Amino acid sequence: MSETEIEALVDPARWASAFPNEVIVALDLATQLCHDSHDLGDELVERLRQHWTDAQIAEILMVAGQANMNNRVGSAARQIFPARRSS
Repeated sequence: MSETEIEALVDPARWASAFPNEVIVALDLATQLCHDSHDLGDELVERLRQHWTDAQIAEILMVAGQANMNNRVGSAARQIFPARRSS
């Protein structure tokens, strides 16, 4: 990944200048999974199908979902098990 792409990741408004459409729709899916995944919307599903096969979409879902779960568990764990300082 280039420095430009890494820097663009933090701001969805910059995605179009750094990524092709198929990557943008995958990022949109990953973002939606972090919020309300109960209704992805027909538009997002159609965009996914324009660029990716069902198997590829399933893989994107699994990778993005796993990363999302890891982040949520890590955030909760840091609250429950704060770093302990040695005396």
